[in-house]
Amino acid sequence: MVDETEPEVESDLRRRAAWLLAMLAVVAVLFVIVMTAVIGSGDSNKNAGQPGPLDGAAETSPHPSATQHSTRSASSSASTRAASTSATSHGPASCPTSQPCALDDDIGNAVAAVNAYRAQHGKSAVPGTVSEAAKECALKNGSGCSGGWAESQVPGPSGQKAVAKVVQFAKLLSPMKSFGVGWAYDPGSKQYFFAIVRND
Repeated sequence: MVDETEPEVESDLRRRAAWLLAMLAVVAVLFVIVMTAVIGSGDSNKNAGQPGPLDGAAETSPHPSATQHSTRSASSSASTRAASTSATSHGPASCPTSQPCALDDDIGNAVAAVNAYRAQHGKSAVPGTVSEAAKECALKNGSGCSGGWAESQVPGPSGQKAVAKVVQFAKLLSPMKSFGVGWAYDPGSKQYFFAIVRND
């Protein structure tokens, strides 16, 4: 005698397994969406842009302590002639102590990112280099910067992300002779600080 309930039980088990897999997939998708929303809103709240001290440039830091200065050249004419556009590979930044420190290189290739943004909008490339003024601006998180500048924080050394965060304040499409970029790193928060200073 053939037991006809066996295929039914097997079919029911398959249905339940498929349903369980579908529910797990839905839970995984919801988890990713919630984590993206939480991380995104935390980052955007922390780095909400505020009008800066000079001609539309701004820091995207919550520190309102920057004061107004007159526009001046941010870097020497000799150093601004060199444009650093080659892609480089850098490891994680480190500082000699637990205190934030300025970094000597364009670790995120921000000069290339600025000129790529200008090219996308039909503007010619502008000479850019790492400048002491921009490094100091980044290290001080936008406090005490001078000239046409903008500053922001990013979780990693990505010039493209840093430039995207300051583009509305930095007037990157306006005429300029050159610009300086600077990076700093905070070992405590593991945040990278980026600043750009225009030389109009």
